[in-house]
Amino acid sequence: MVGLVSVGAYVPRYRLTGALLREAWGGAGDGERALANYDEDSLTMACEAALAALTGRDVSRVGACFLASTSAPYAEKSTATLLASVCDLAPDAITADLGGSLRCGTTALRLALDSVRAGSVAEALVAAADVRTVPPGTELEGLLGDGAAAALVGADGVVASFEGAHTVSREFTDVWRNQGGRYLNVLPDMPFVKAHGLDRHLPEAIDGLLAKTGRKKSDITRLVLGAPDARLHAALVRQLGFAAAVPKEPLIAKVGNTGSAAGLLGLAEALENARRQDQILVVSYGDGAEALLFQVTDAITGSRPAWPLRAQLARGQPLAHYGKFLRFRRHVETEVIRAFTSVPAMVREERQNFRLYGQKCTDCGAVSYPRRHLCWQCSSSRLAEHKLSRRGRVFTFTRDFLVPTPDPPTVVVSSDLEGGGRFFAQLTDADPATVTVDMPVELTFRRIHEGEDLVNYFWKFRPAP
Repeated sequence: MVGLVSVGAYVPRYRLTGALLREAWGGAGDGERALANYDEDSLTMACEAALAALTGRDVSRVGACFLASTSAPYAEKSTATLLASVCDLAPDAITADLGGSLRCGTTALRLALDSVRAGSVAEALVAAADVRTVPPGTELEGLLGDGAAAALVGADGVVASFEGAHTVSREFTDVWRNQGGRYLNVLPDMPFVKAHGLDRHLPEAIDGLLAKTGRKKSDITRLVLGAPDARLHAALVRQLGFAAAVPKEPLIAKVGNTGSAAGLLGLAEALENARRQDQILVVSYGDGAEALLFQVTDAITGSRPAWPLRAQLARGQPLAHYGKFLRFRRHVETEVIRAFTSVPAMVREERQNFRLYGQKCTDCGAVSYPRRHLCWQCSSSRLAEHKLSRRGRVFTFTRDFLVPTPDPPTVVVSSDLEGGGRFFAQLTDADPATVTVDMPVELTFRRIHEGEDLVNYFWKFRPAP
């Protein structure tokens, strides 16, 4: 039986509210959508979701890593390979980046399922994430949310078995972004998009799947449906005949349209509340449509997410003012740190900087990070490689008001990690006034600077969930 072994979800801390947009631009905006912090992008959010899905798992079993995004940080450079490094996957793991269409998230999931079913790999990791940028003051500004989700696919300990899929590929231009373009383009004629795109492609994919699997619409317990916005989502649910299979307040109404991540993010939410034998239908839309069916197994009773999605939604922090959003998205000129970057050093220190390996003295047991030639405690040269914990407590901290940042001040902390080692890093996703000694923190992978035209990533601390 092939299917989902575990899932992970990530919704950023900040919320862009309709009230804030109304204050800035007027109109009648309401609701809210998830907003990535200034140091987040599709890769960092994918790392969050993937690490959550891999919590407590044997990563040596993972033989493939697929990353889906229409907003990857690089046009030519694999982000899936960096994701595999952060997740400490083996060098022989297959890595692939998917994009171009909003259904790339479910397509990546299908590739992972097919890879395991074919016996190519024992387990496969798939992640989807998007941070799509639109011009300030447009309607899309309040509709598109940021987020990520990941799934570990395998044949042992399956919590939701894969029952089948059906894909419809149709040439249809309603959402696009040109090569080198920063902002998303959307066809303004929504009645045409609905009549000739959504109303045709979604039923075609769903009906094809139901015919393949021998199911009826009444068999579906939960529908996860990709849609441009919450209003159209509600209309499509009723029109497709699945009103009873969607919660009163669907995820898109809480976080916005999360692009390629919407399908996997909705699937993660559905599994958090699933019962045995539930039938979960996941449908994505973009240049056609794709439908996947999962059936929840008895193993769901022992499955607990590392960081539940409901807890992430509850921690949402409304952005205080619109100017901060403009700086986060660089709609206005901001001072950017372009520090010296050494690619040879990045290659040499890959295990230390991305995979979080330090050293442990075989004589006294002291843990060192970064790596060194002699033990800091007993001066022994017998140092063994040691995987660091991502959790710890603040030992000391400082607030720096001089470092350029869209969200001053920069808080820097030194924290003692669980299992040994002291780690020095910036603190993010926190109110600087609330930082205290002994505060529980957790390492999170973020953007640091952009020296040599490269996006430089490293670990920061954030308050532990």
